[in-house]
Amino acid sequence: MIFTHPLLLWPAAALALLALALGLRAQVRPGLGVRVVGQRPLLQGLGLALLLGGTGLGLAEPRWGAIEVPRLTVHVVADVSRSMLVPDCAGATRWQAAAAVLDRLWSGPNPGVRFSLQLLTGDAVLLMPAGEDQPLLRDALRAVQVGSVGSPGTSLGHGLAQAAALAGPREPAVMLLLSDGEETVEARAEAMKRAAAALRAAGLPLYAIAFGQPTPQPVPVPAQEGALFSTAQPGFLRDLAQASGGRLLRPGEDPAALFQALAQGREPMPMARSLLPAHPEWGAWVALAGLALWLLAAGRPMRAWRPILGLALALGLARPARAGLPVPQSIQAWAAQHALERGDLAAAQRWRPRGDTPAHRLLAAQIDLRGGNLQATLDTLAPMTGQGTPRPMPPWRAPALLMAARALARLNRPGESQALLERLLLEQPGRPEASHDLQTLLPDPAPPPPAPPKPPPPRPSNGAREDEEEGLRQRLPSRPHVSGGIKDL
Repeated sequence: MIFTHPLLLWPAAALALLALALGLRAQVRPGLGVRVVGQRPLLQGLGLALLLGGTGLGLAEPRWGAIEVPRLTVHVVADVSRSMLVPDCAGATRWQAAAAVLDRLWSGPNPGVRFSLQLLTGDAVLLMPAGEDQPLLRDALRAVQVGSVGSPGTSLGHGLAQAAALAGPREPAVMLLLSDGEETVEARAEAMKRAAAALRAAGLPLYAIAFGQPTPQPVPVPAQEGALFSTAQPGFLRDLAQASGGRLLRPGEDPAALFQALAQGREPMPMARSLLPAHPEWGAWVALAGLALWLLAAGRPMRAWRPILGLALALGLARPARAGLPVPQSIQAWAAQHALERGDLAAAQRWRPRGDTPAHRLLAAQIDLRGGNLQATLDTLAPMTGQGTPRPMPPWRAPALLMAARALARLNRPGESQALLERLLLEQPGRPEASHDLQTLLPDPAPPPPAPPKPPPPRPSNGAREDEEEGLRQRLPSRPHVSGGIKDL
């Protein structure tokens, strides 16, 4: 069993053992008051130990079971330095082999998995934000020109740290690196330390695929730059992946199957990004059992309270309704947000806030959109997606327009969805999410029809040809006439 906060188990266990030891000591050497009242210290100590242990167990949040909503974000980082042009992958270049892996990955369905695409040289360059438009990712991949993107060289230390900073803090996410593993900007030990520290701080496991041969290979560069050689370093990628909690994929291993296992909770992830449901209620049941045992062993003073407590417990079990006192909307929003982060959609719907503040409306609309209640999403966002908006632009405007546009697109109303996305781009130009969603809505332009063949030039008629010959004869100089006899003097 795994826990969200395992460190809380140790103080809880220590306090439980202390309570049990004190109860045992009091049972062995009972005082006069204990004998008069009729208390049973050993059972009281056991009850108090169960109460403290159950409290610690609930706060540590044990996790198990199947997830309700498979989801995962894969941040793809592709090395596009000039060393990827080396043709040492069965006749293909390293980049061609890496592009083939990504093309196969994005050619098939990946339910519940989103992908982003970043290019790595001396820096990390974000090419596509996280989304589910796999054809658009494949088109973006074909437009990449290896060796002409970003700064020269390959800096895995700085580039992976920059790429990890773009990942969300608590979303289920991993990083996929496709590279030859060659570091050219700083020492390999420094790059390892920098990249591993950034990945561990972000809680982002790295899964790597290595390309190239671990022997010096010539890099195809212009002759004026001199001879350059590149050596693939799969061992460096393996050590870096293991230091971050991931691993180096085996040759021929399908990354799509790995991502599905991660999205469905069949493969472990860091606890900050775990998808397994938490069950703190089991700690509460243990604590309640300990409290009941302590009350039963408390002696004569508690006998008068036992019927009242038993009746309250019976009423609580028979009517497990929510408390009559209203729960503040801020607490409901907090509970719903945490339920969404751990993938518990049913709990998020139960704690869905109903306040009128922009933050509460955005959270309620997100819960409705996840649950497929599209019309409720539009109704909740209606006051936030109108034509007029205050200046400067409030931070809730863009998420509201994006969620409303996605709900309209799923309702097969692409025209209205396109209008909302265009409105967002007019209000906030350069929003990558709006541009991405708008490109998925617009149909691919149809190629123009082929031009009709030109007709052959008309053949001149015989009459026109005779007229042309007659004109030529008239323009030519006439020959002088020579008589056949001798001219007399």
